[in-house]
Amino acid sequence: MKLLALALLLYTQLQMAQTPAYVAVIEKFQQSYNNENSEAIFDLFNAQMKQAVNRETTSQIISSFQTRYGMMKSFDFKESEGLLEIYIGHFERGKQTIQISLDEQEQISGLLFKPFSASRPPKFERNTTKLGMPFRGKWFTVWGGDTKAQNYHVNFPSQQGAFDFLVLGKNNKTYERSGTRNEDYFAFGQPIFAVCDAEVIEVITGVEDNKPGAMNAAQPLGNAVVLKTSNDEYIFYAHFEKGTVKVEEGQMVKRGQILGNCGNSGNSSEAHLHLHIQDGPDVFSDVGAKCYFEKIMVNGELKTDYSPVRLDRISAPEE
Repeated sequence: MKLLALALLLYTQLQMAQTPAYVAVIEKFQQSYNNENSEAIFDLFNAQMKQAVNRETTSQIISSFQTRYGMMKSFDFKESEGLLEIYIGHFERGKQTIQISLDEQEQISGLLFKPFSASRPPKFERNTTKLGMPFRGKWFTVWGGDTKAQNYHVNFPSQQGAFDFLVLGKNNKTYERSGTRNEDYFAFGQPIFAVCDAEVIEVITGVEDNKPGAMNAAQPLGNAVVLKTSNDEYIFYAHFEKGTVKVEEGQMVKRGQILGNCGNSGNSSEAHLHLHIQDGPDVFSDVGAKCYFEKIMVNGELKTDYSPVRLDRISAPEE
C-alpha cells in the first residue's frame, strides 16, 4: 500500500547509461515541462512506463507539480546510486531530488521526484497534545513504527511517523465477497473522528474513490483533512470516501467530532486511514513527528501514551 508522494514512480529492470545520455533526456524533460507539454514527456517513457503511467495520469501529475513548484530553472548532477543517476532540480518554488534511469534505448524506465531535503532538524519529535483514537471498533496497523520493515513511510521525511490503519474480518482478510468493490472492504465507510480539539486548516474533496487495486498518484492524499492543534502540530488524515467530508477550512472541531468516512481515494489501493503528524503544513517539505495516543487498547491490553507499530490490533478503550 503506497501513500502520499507527488511523483512519477516505476522501478523496472534498470540499465545503466552514461551521464551524457541522462543529461540529454533531463534537458528534454525540462523543456517539455516548462512548455506544459505532457505529451512530449510521456513520449520519453519506455513501454513499461507508459503502461504503468498513462497519458492522462502523466498530464495530471505534471499539472499539479507545475502549480506547486512552478518552472524548472536548472538542474545539477549529484551522484550515481546503484543503477540510478541522481540530480538536484531547481524550481521556482523549491528544489527537487530527481532520480532517473534509462533503458538501452535511452528511454525513461524509472523517474522519481521528491523534495530536496536539507536535513533540517524537526521542530518537535512527538505530539504534546493529548490524542484520542480516530475511529471506533478494532483496527489493524498495517504500517507503523520506526524501521523500514515496520513502516515504509520512514523513507519520506514528512511522513516518517505515519500510520496506515485498516479493518480485518474473518480469516484476517480486509474484505468479504470478491473484494472487487470498495463496499466489500470492512474499513470503507467507517466514520473517522478528530483526535483532539483543533482548527481545520485544509480540506480536499471531490476526488473519486479508486477501484480496489488501482491508485491515483496524481492526487495522492485523495479526499483529506488537515488539523492544526494549539501546539502547532499538523495532523493529516487521507483517503476519505468521496462526498463524506463534513468539515470546512477555518472550522474549529472538538475531540471525537466526525470528520468524514474512511474511503479509498488518492494514492490508495484499498480502503484504509492514513494518519500522520508533521511540524508544518507543507506535506512536501515539513518534517514528520511520532504520534502517541493518550489511551489505547493494544492487542487486548490497555496502554497509555502509546504509538502503534506494525501488526498491532488497536481500539479505543471502553469508557
